[in-house]
Amino acid sequence: MKERQEEWIRLRLIIVFLSFVMLLSIAGVRAYQLQILKQTEYFRRAACQNTLTVDLQPSRGVISDRHGHELAVSIEVDSAYAHPWQLENLQDAAKRLSGALQCRYDAMMKKLTASSRFVWIQRGITPAERKRIEDNHLTGVGFIPESKRCYPHREIAGQLLGFVNIDGKGLEGLEAIYDRQLKGGVRQIIANRDAYGRMLLTSSSIPLGIPQGNNLTLTLDLTIQYVLEKELKKAVEAAKAKGGIGIVMDPKTGEVLALALQPSFNPNNFRTSSPHQWRNRAVTDCFDPGSTFKVFFAAAALEQGVIAPDDMIDCENGVYRVGRRTIHDVHKYDLLSFREIIKYSSNIGVTKVSERMSAEDLYTYIRAFGFGEQTGVDLPTESSGLVRHYKAWREIDQRNICFGQSISVTALQLINGLCAIANGGYLMRPYIVKAVLDEHGDCIKEFHPAVVRKAMSEETARILTDIMIEVVAEGGTGTRAAIPGLEVAGKTGTAQKVDPETGTYSMRKVVGSFIGFVPARSPRLAVLIAIDEPCGRGFGGTVAAPAFKAVVEQVLPYLNIIPQEQGTTLLTSADAGAADVLPSGEVFETQVNGGAVPEQADSVPDFSGLSMRRVLTMARERSLSLQIEGTGKAVLQEPKPGTPLTGVSVCRVVFHPVQ
Repeated sequence: MKERQEEWIRLRLIIVFLSFVMLLSIAGVRAYQLQILKQTEYFRRAACQNTLTVDLQPSRGVISDRHGHELAVSIEVDSAYAHPWQLENLQDAAKRLSGALQCRYDAMMKKLTASSRFVWIQRGITPAERKRIEDNHLTGVGFIPESKRCYPHREIAGQLLGFVNIDGKGLEGLEAIYDRQLKGGVRQIIANRDAYGRMLLTSSSIPLGIPQGNNLTLTLDLTIQYVLEKELKKAVEAAKAKGGIGIVMDPKTGEVLALALQPSFNPNNFRTSSPHQWRNRAVTDCFDPGSTFKVFFAAAALEQGVIAPDDMIDCENGVYRVGRRTIHDVHKYDLLSFREIIKYSSNIGVTKVSERMSAEDLYTYIRAFGFGEQTGVDLPTESSGLVRHYKAWREIDQRNICFGQSISVTALQLINGLCAIANGGYLMRPYIVKAVLDEHGDCIKEFHPAVVRKAMSEETARILTDIMIEVVAEGGTGTRAAIPGLEVAGKTGTAQKVDPETGTYSMRKVVGSFIGFVPARSPRLAVLIAIDEPCGRGFGGTVAAPAFKAVVEQVLPYLNIIPQEQGTTLLTSADAGAADVLPSGEVFETQVNGGAVPEQADSVPDFSGLSMRRVLTMARERSLSLQIEGTGKAVLQEPKPGTPLTGVSVCRVVFHPVQ
């Protein structure tokens, strides 16, 4: 019995021993599996559980004008954050932080009492704000470098450039439509997590690489943009108008050299402006073109051969009845030639000519000039305007369309159609971006002039140019756009706006406009000025033509195109694209050679077109100090010629090389 009991005890010990050996073997195998075979995988899992990456605003590419002047850049700024659980006294911290950032205490307290273990105090703070925060020595408050979008020229080209949100996403303008190209790679920092998975951001967090966005080079010329913005603003203020649109284009290439709108806004502080001001109304909003459309009707009539320039039309002494509708002219005319009908802008004259054309033919030419379709410009939310199919026209519609009613166009469509007249009949695709460059300056994609279609013959374009020159000549409706020594081809327009309450044309609300190109025989610039709802008699020849003249008078010397005192001969440079003048702030007015400002010993002389040596000599004779920029011939100056020397301490003169 005793022996059997000992054997049983021995068996039990063996079983226990083997069990321990088995368990140890299993544990060893598992340990080997965890520590050796799957070490890398579990290290990776642990890192994922203990660390967290935080995405920050990416560094966007630079937007520059055609000469490399920066219009939109990204700068590095500090963003302040806090770990509320590390703050000893939330009320005291909120009071100090709101004082340092000059914001409301209750808003700051709301941030600090949030359930999150990490909160942004404020993103994109200034160096002065950072110093005020640091002076409070608050534990749990830190700073992270981020990228912030900056527009160094403030309101200049605001609607064209657009803006981005706090996370660097383009919301309007070029920033929106080229967001994918401009947006850099995601910028990240590494943060730790606590046992509950909450983020713990410390000063030892490691910034990682920052892939840069691509850069844009625009067709825009910053100097021309300055001039256009300044003169458009003057015109809108002088007319006490609701707003205005100005566009300058190269008629041969379709490049947009300048595009301005009033009222403007500062994209650096876009939240202080309304969405109406953000919108690029030159491409999004439509309006009846009024009498500016007569040149396109004239092109159709001349192309169809239904009228010749010197054919006479009876303009009915200012009153013409068509069914139940009566068409009026501002002035009473009897017999006028077709060229005089355009010169004096007779509604009755073009109406009678339109009766010789079929609706289908007129519609075909309207579409040939690009009306009723998008121009294809690289800007967001472009409108196609409103051109109803000719089969839907009433009898009166064909007559209305010939003088710019019953049809709606955008400002860009209007000037692009004008460019087709200026360049011999070719409708171009307007464009804003010349090239997309990588961060090293290498070209990724380049844009070139593109012909959409042939809208008219060169002979018709030449005849129409002659007629448009007469519009600006003595007796025409556009005399206020005339420039001594220079042939200007243009057309005025005064379009009634539709009253949304009555659905009829308003007798008070109009758009006064002027379109033209210079020099008329060899165009370098096409310019549109439209003034929205001017007060009083807002005729295009009164409110818009003077602004056209002011813009052209300043831009042509900048392009080395100098009108002469006698005749229409021009001194032109070989290539305006080589121009590279940038005023440091305001762009100042200048008179072209042969201007009306008399030169007197006690006034600022006219330096336009003179060499630097001659300018220095004249300034020395008058004991006048100069601030000189650039080399070559004088193209801009401030104060303007004729200003009394009394009180003038320094005269700023900008020079540019003659090509």
